Amino acid sequence: MEGGKWGGYHEKMKIGCVPYGHARPFAKAWEGSEPVWAHPKELAQKLWAGEVDLALVPVWEVLTRSGTRVLEGVAIGSKGEVRSVGVFHDQPLPECRSIQLTPHSATSVQLWKLLAQHLGISLAEKNPADARLLIGDVALEEWNRRNGQGVLDLGRAWTEWTGKPFVFAVWAFGPKVRLEPADLDRFREAFREGIGRRAGLAGDEKEKEYLTRCIRYGLGPEEKDGLAEFAKRGGLGKVDIAWV
Repeated sequence: MEGGKWGGYHEKMKIGCVPYGHARPFAKAWEGSEPVWAHPKELAQKLWAGEVDLALVPVWEVLTRSGTRVLEGVAIGSKGEVRSVGVFHDQPLPECRSIQLTPHSATSVQLWKLLAQHLGISLAEKNPADARLLIGDVALEEWNRRNGQGVLDLGRAWTEWTGKPFVFAVWAFGPKVRLEPADLDRFREAFREGIGRRAGLAGDEKEKEYLTRCIRYGLGPEEKDGLAEFAKRGGLGKVDIAWV
């Protein structure tokens, strides 16, 4: 790729991102252009269909699609409390009989099912329901409203169960996209530059705490280990991802 501040990819690549606050630090990578905004599951569908070239997609979508190329180094995850992925309930969870699942993320649904089995909780899927699995800004707003009460935080529950971090979403490339190592590094550098400034993006102290302490933006050996654990417990066996 030639020309432009970031190698000219504005003209040649379509980037897809989620419309959630935790993704704002990534905006440095598309400075001067507008990405395709969609919820996580929809972004994965757009990526596989070739409607976008690079997208922040749920990790379960990648784990179940052999050989997907994933950008090393950056992701959306947590180690412990995440706040923006949780099961919210107005009565004690053991007393609930039903749950409304989010339609926006296969990862969060799969994680809930694994945790429910581990905790010995069996809830029928229906709408309306006694409990709701929420993700993104809606979940974060509800967490803040409740001040963390009446919620099973899935990031925290996973880490308490396994001792490992959890990776919710990764940056994946479409099957036909081919980039040089220098282009990949430009994306990584832009993402990391924005991540380094995330405290300044927060509107208040609570949001600052969320962006700097709850969301884990790295994707290194520890995160990959947590990802592999998720695949194993989800019955997928060995992880088949092409890291780039």
